[in-house]
Amino acid sequence: MKTILFFLILVASLNANAQCWSKISAGDYHTLALDVTGKLWAWGANYEGELGDGTTINRTTPAFINSSSWLDVSAGLSHSLGLRNDGTLWAWGRNGTGQLGTGTARDTSSPVQLGTGSNWTKIAAGANHSAAIKSDGTLWTWGSDEYGQLGNGGTNTAMLLPTQVGLETTWKKVYASEYNTYAIKQDGTLWGCGRNNVGQVGDGTTVHKNLPVQVGTATNWSEISSGRYFAVGIQTDGTLWAWGDNFYGQLGDGTFVEKTIPTKIGVSTDWKIIASGAEHIVAQKTNGFVYAWGNGQNGALGINNDAKQNTPVSLNITNVQSISCGSLHSLAIKSDNILWAWGNNVNNQFGNGTNTSTLIPVEVACPTTTAIRFQEAANNFKIFPNPVKDILNIRNQPGVSIEKVVITDLTGKKVSEQTSNLTLIDAANLPAGMYLLQITSEGRKTVTKFIKQ
Repeated sequence: MKTILFFLILVASLNANAQCWSKISAGDYHTLALDVTGKLWAWGANYEGELGDGTTINRTTPAFINSSSWLDVSAGLSHSLGLRNDGTLWAWGRNGTGQLGTGTARDTSSPVQLGTGSNWTKIAAGANHSAAIKSDGTLWTWGSDEYGQLGNGGTNTAMLLPTQVGLETTWKKVYASEYNTYAIKQDGTLWGCGRNNVGQVGDGTTVHKNLPVQVGTATNWSEISSGRYFAVGIQTDGTLWAWGDNFYGQLGDGTFVEKTIPTKIGVSTDWKIIASGAEHIVAQKTNGFVYAWGNGQNGALGINNDAKQNTPVSLNITNVQSISCGSLHSLAIKSDNILWAWGNNVNNQFGNGTNTSTLIPVEVACPTTTAIRFQEAANNFKIFPNPVKDILNIRNQPGVSIEKVVITDLTGKKVSEQTSNLTLIDAANLPAGMYLLQITSEGRKTVTKFIKQ
């Protein structure tokens, strides 16, 4: 009994920090998330490998992907981007139009690094294209370009590798939607390119743009978010603006009329956070109250009905730290790091173990702590043979380093420790029985078990 108790305490103590969320990104039908320790998780649709777990199996609950320290994630239609704290850029999922930026059009179900650069700072995944900014202020795009969304002057010429947009070195933030790319410069100006059939670029025309054009004349843009055929933005004075398609009232101005230039929504000056789905918006004010408007199908607005709304309507959820919207669902992380979800859940994009949609926000439980480290080890480190007679091999995923390996028995007593030759563990002299293998990687410990014959 003492042995079992120690084992459970050991696992729990190793997993104390692997709970709840710090960042969320909703694709159309899949979800990417970073927990509070910077580890990467994913769930929902996985038909093209967009979850990054090495399979194409849909996940109904959060699947652990990688233990490296991640800074940001961005979910597209069926591909995903990830930015690590070391400035490296990674991609996985569908790649038919080069949206992964790997130089090929082959899909991949595991994260693949783009080049060797370590100076990426911002990322954005569109439907079938991607965009990113480097620390030198340059803007880069790749993937599909059927409407000029890559902003490089071409039309319908897919790019398989990241390609610099112009020669500017003052880009600060970047955003991508289905067929558009938007970016804010350091001077606060907003620029857009791509499809413009309903004015979604925001330059006052309905002509597609294959080079970035300035959106209005304002120099105080702080944040924007782009939906399928529209965009919404917050300026530094807290005012809210929107433009483009308005069929579902997603511009929030009380009409259903499209706008080709940014149009102010109401008179409030306290907007703080915004997020766009395909045809709806969820936003929060500085007082913590959350609002939604646009297409309410499947409960995407979280207001206990599925009607469309053309003005902001209050939700029964407050004090969120981040929001992300998929095609017809919405996700929000509250200040306590707990995840809430509402809307369409047909592809398990909530991560709550069901495919039941809901008209109001529901809490999504954190992953259980028991055995998370074993799952982490299984994802990042493969040990074989198991059971073992003499040499135990450790195979680590690309980009995952090993610093130290310690073997303990089930009472916690250290049996051996290695700090070199870390992929070949000598187990020949161990008595037969079960052992714990503790692997230290990037300052963190993961643990798995093996049997000595």
